[in-house]
Amino acid sequence: MDEETNTLKMDFLSSDALKDQSSMEKISMIVEKVKCGEVLVMEGGLEPEEEAELIETTMREIDVESFVGIDIYTLEKDETSFFGLSKKKTVGITVIGPANIMKQVKRKSNFLSMVASLGDSDASMY
Repeated sequence: MDEETNTLKMDFLSSDALKDQSSMEKISMIVEKVKCGEVLVMEGGLEPEEEAELIETTMREIDVESFVGIDIYTLEKDETSFFGLSKKKTVGITVIGPANIMKQVKRKSNFLSMVASLGDSDASMY
């Protein structure tokens, strides 16, 4: 978020943009962007281990005055296997942003809606 113009920057990343990066490179990039107030929309998502490391890294970086943490929301989709015998969930997109900006998020099975709060820091943290 740009404090002076009260605007929100969103980066949209394809799965190809991250496939050649190591887990630590992905996490570092995500933390740096979110610390700058940006919201990332990623095709696919992180591995469970990467998401855990992202949360752990974020906890170490928290500074009550300038960086309060992150919120992560994942929109999954159902994939039907061969002959339609079973379904499994795969990650469609993941939205990661500063906890103090991502004020309200509604999630249903195939729908994700976010309201960003620019200009005040009373957004809820999950």
